[in-house]
Amino acid sequence: MVPKSHKKKGSDSIMAQIKYIDSVRTAIKRQWVETAQTALELAKKEENLTQMFLFEEHLYIANKYRTFADRQLCDSIRLHYAKEMVQTAMQIEDADTIGIAITHYMDAMKHLGRETDMEAILKKVRSVESFVHNPDKYAKILCVIARKYSAIGDNDNAKKYLSKALYLSIKGNAETTEVTGRRAAQQLLDKGEIKEAVQTYYSVLLMRDSVVKEKDEARATQQEADEVFLHNMGLWVALVLVIICGTWGFWHFHRKQRVGSRAFRSEISMLRETIAQHEENLQKLEKSETENREEILAQKKTIEKLKNTIVERLSIGKNIYEELCKGNCLPYDIKGAESYLIDYYAIFVPEKYKKWSQEYEGLTPHMYTYLILMDMNYSDSDIQRILSISPSSLRSLRSRIMAKKKCE
Repeated sequence: MVPKSHKKKGSDSIMAQIKYIDSVRTAIKRQWVETAQTALELAKKEENLTQMFLFEEHLYIANKYRTFADRQLCDSIRLHYAKEMVQTAMQIEDADTIGIAITHYMDAMKHLGRETDMEAILKKVRSVESFVHNPDKYAKILCVIARKYSAIGDNDNAKKYLSKALYLSIKGNAETTEVTGRRAAQQLLDKGEIKEAVQTYYSVLLMRDSVVKEKDEARATQQEADEVFLHNMGLWVALVLVIICGTWGFWHFHRKQRVGSRAFRSEISMLRETIAQHEENLQKLEKSETENREEILAQKKTIEKLKNTIVERLSIGKNIYEELCKGNCLPYDIKGAESYLIDYYAIFVPEKYKKWSQEYEGLTPHMYTYLILMDMNYSDSDIQRILSISPSSLRSLRSRIMAKKKCE
């Protein structure tokens, strides 16, 4: 028979443990709410969401508290916090943030051994007004979900949501580069290479977001410049002379540099130089003793985005090269098709590209394309057909190339 004193001690111990767990619950919930609210305010403050990675950091902090809670609380509490993440993300109406929140929710459901009711979640997403008229944003969320399913080995669901994302993106006003990337992803999907297809299309979406961001920033800069101009209209008399002189100088300089500006410069080489600069900055940040986690993450994301852009350029260049090998015409519906082709050729047939660079000076993309076709042993008539030019244009092109040849 257990003595009463022992029973009382055991009861007190249990009560103390319950109080401790309750205090932990309260502290974690308060910390999560404060963190999520701070992130929400930051996101709303930045109308163009350029600082959205800050919200990801707050989610990371919140997730650390949630992980600590796993050791103290039941799984249902973990799921509760995951749902709060999704609800907070919905208020921000940003595709990246919602995608991150949904993947946290999927992890919580998996930990419980339950299947995520994805259709119910997506129904709420579709009700968000900013996604109703913008299928591209909704397509990105679907792609993030497909990427998550692919990571956990659920290829059926990964294929399902990637297919939906690809279908939705057809409705958007996609640029030529995005269309090519989408086709590459679809081809991989058709071959059953689910993980590669998801990653390919996700890279395309990241590149598209980067382009959109640059355009928005350029538009904002232009708007600010216009406002400054209107504000200073009172000085127009003095500015007229400055503008005339500046315009003449710009025209004169532009005319002088016009021939050289058309010369080809490898986009991949410039991207690699940019990557090297960011990697150097990253090394300096990592060696410094200051708190710069946000800057380090921003540098890593920029480097990853630039590397994905290189892979995308090579993929498009390879597709163009293979079409030319089949005797098909140069796809002029792809903006900058010749530059993609030359970048690919410079990487995979470097000896030829190096030789041309040494023999000629200031070759344009059109001239390089002619040399590539000549290297592929095409006749003059084939080159005319592939480039869609007349015999006289071909003779003129050949003459201009010879004029670019360096003197011995």
